Amino acid sequence: MTMAERLRQEWVQEGIEKGIEKGTLKTRKEVAYALLTKGVDRTLVMQCTGLTEQELDQLGH
Repeated sequence: MTMAERLRQEWVQEGIEKGIEKGTLKTRKEVAYALLTKGVDRTLVMQCTGLTEQELDQLGH
């Protein structure tokens, strides 16, 4: 494998990992929003989703 091929493979892998991370965060925010609209305590939502208080504030609930 050439250096260029190795770098391309690393960039592709990094892109995949960033995409997965972004999708996971989106899902956690969707779950948090749903829980908050059902009246679940914010502290419990933060514990279950791993989101911060600031992230919950940005959800618009």
